[in-house]
Amino acid sequence: MNTKDNSKQTKTLGELATHVGGTVIGDAAMPIVAASTLDKAGAGEITFLSNKKYISQVKDTHASAVIVAQAMESSASLIIVEDPYYAFMQIVVLLHGHREHPRTGISPQASVSPSATIGSGCNVHPFAVVSENAVIGNNCQIYPGVFIGPNVHIGNDCIFYANAVIYDGCIVGHRVIVQANATVGQDGFGFATHKGVHHKIPQIGKVILEDDAEIGAN
Repeated sequence: MNTKDNSKQTKTLGELATHVGGTVIGDAAMPIVAASTLDKAGAGEITFLSNKKYISQVKDTHASAVIVAQAMESSASLIIVEDPYYAFMQIVVLLHGHREHPRTGISPQASVSPSATIGSGCNVHPFAVVSENAVIGNNCQIYPGVFIGPNVHIGNDCIFYANAVIYDGCIVGHRVIVQANATVGQDGFGFATHKGVHHKIPQIGKVILEDDAEIGAN
């Protein structure tokens, strides 16, 4: 996982336990400034155990605190919760926050078709392309080099990272994330071979990404 050098907030271990509905074993007043993995966490950092095969690392961890499902021997203070991984996610969000997106509006260097519809609060970065009759909802982030094809429909609060491609006619729900260099809706490998010649079959379907989907990079 990637962690930031400077956390957005510092919280005591007790405050973190309250945030996730857990119980502290150890120093509840201890300041926690960041979150990290079990093998890399150090002083002032919190980590978690969700896989029992790593339980031996909890005993000698350099972390100041570990989120666990039950009490165990450790050099660190503990937060006891039902689901350590979920609690860790909540704490990472609290300490570090999600990636912030620049508010640029629609760049004059973007190519936006006059027939396209773009909702309020969207940021369309330089060299992005929004094709004819595309419909984009509110508060979407469209980074440089993104191509939104003709007749694409996109919901609200979506993020398209650099050089993502959405082919014509695709439908994208709300809160969808498409990571950099990913392509959605490209032609399948459809050919009819007749007398040794490959004849391309037209692609007449479309891709539908429903709400809260995420497509990985590349």
